Order: sequence, then C-alpha cells, then structure tokens
Amino acid sequence: MKIILLNIVFFSAIFAQSGLTIVGGFNQSKQTIEEDADGLEINYMNGYNLYVEMSFDFVRFGVGLNQRGVKLNQQVSDMGVTVSADGEQTLNYLTLHAIYPYEIQEIITVFGGIQLGNGIGGETKVKHVISGSGYLDGTSVDTEDIDAEDMDLEYGLFLGGDFMINEKIGIRASYFKALSEIVEDAKTKNNTLSISLLYHLK
Repeated sequence: MKIILLNIVFFSAIFAQSGLTIVGGFNQSKQTIEEDADGLEINYMNGYNLYVEMSFDFVRFGVGLNQRGVKLNQQVSDMGVTVSADGEQTLNYLTLHAIYPYEIQEIITVFGGIQLGNGIGGETKVKHVISGSGYLDGTSVDTEDIDAEDMDLEYGLFLGGDFMINEKIGIRASYFKALSEIVEDAKTKNNTLSISLLYHLK
C-alpha cells in the first residue's frame, strides 16, 4: 500500500506542470446481491479515495486508490434461540478511469465515463452472537484476509460533477456503478458514492 501511495506522489511530481489534478475524499460503498437471503440487511461501508487526473485532449484519465466495501447483518430466530451475524467486508482497489467532462457553467462541470479496478486485497470481519440457547450463548469474532488474486478485475460506470470554489480548489461528487462481480460467480457488485476535494496543480 505504501509503495502505491509513493507512486501516486511521484506521478504527481512528474506531471505537476501538465494540468494535473489531485483528488481525495470519502467513499460510501454498498453491494447489490442478486441472490435472496432471509433477514439479510445490506448497509453502507465507509472508505476513502485518492487519485490523480490528467487531461488529454477532451478526455481526462485518472489513476489512484479506492476502498469499497459493505456492512451486512443477518438474524435468525427459531425455538427461542437467536443467531445473529454482523459482517464487514473491506475491498481495496487500484483504479484507472477515463471520463469526458462537460462544462455547464464556469464553476460547474459534469462528467461521465468508465472506471477499472484491480483488486489489491481486503478483509472480512464477522461477529456471531448466539442467545437463548443456554450453554451455547456467546459471542465470537472471525477475521479473514482477502487475497488480491481472489478478486476479479472490476469495471463500471463513473459519473459525477465538480463545483469549483476558486481556480484551484473544488468539490467533487461522484458515483461508481459496477457492471462486474467482485469475484467470479458471486452475484455481487459494488456501488460507491463519493465526496472529494480536488486541487488543480496548474
């Protein structure tokens, strides 16, 4: 992770004189799951985004990091025994995007394009709680690392808009809608809302 961040900083320094934009902020991610699961609640997970962009003619290209994920809760009760599971899944991606910007006003620009994500690992954490059974009652927490090689290449739509506070500093709101599954045959796709600050180096 540190090596990737250093590469982004190095990339920024090299192209500081070429219309480079640095973007960083917060992600709110969720997953769509095609298969139904009894009592399953799907909630947003906090993450971050950090990337740099450059303009080439009418298209802007960006490379950086995006952290996505999801919070899941499921509770099942039977014969007076309740079993609940609270899970958190964090997924880290090295992303590349290409967008076409369209200026509505001098300070407002909207954009649309595509984003690719190469998985670089993650973590799954699940808390199990059993109550009402007597001697089996209790809480346990399981944590498992997710290997990058187990994550499929991600691709999807990348849409949003920029609002410039001044010539150099602005706010970006964006949405990523995955068209691919996080792993093969998982029937699960990422969706991410982002609020970020942007800074034009030149």
